[in-house]
Amino acid sequence: MARQAWNLDDVTVGTSSFPGSRTRFGDPALLLDDIEDFPDVQFVFAHGGRGWWYDTAAFLALSKPNVWLDLAGLPPKKLPEYYSRFGLPRLATKWIFGTDWPGVPGASRNVAALRELGLPADTVRAVLSGNAAKISPGLGV
Repeated sequence: MARQAWNLDDVTVGTSSFPGSRTRFGDPALLLDDIEDFPDVQFVFAHGGRGWWYDTAAFLALSKPNVWLDLAGLPPKKLPEYYSRFGLPRLATKWIFGTDWPGVPGASRNVAALRELGLPADTVRAVLSGNAAKISPGLGV
């Protein structure tokens, strides 16, 4: 209903590490009612939940079909550390690759590092393009 009423495809939320940024509303748990009330709206947690909220974001991504984790700004080599409690291959099915450009140079290095995590090839393809196409079909990827 929200999608039709507001022409809303997805909602991207999250925190920032830039000086002066505010994180008061960065907790993904604050959106639980919305996630459940609007199952047709896709929620993308920027920066994978960042910092205090990696666990909450991962839990919601695994338990709610309309929640995704954007990897922009996260070093792929650190993902096993950030999400160690959640089974990386399973959680990776809910990831969406992002570059965070120009803040993070070397998107190709991050793609290579993502491929080195030992995830199934079909999961890596989904992270790099398939999951984004699922939630925003108009992207044409």
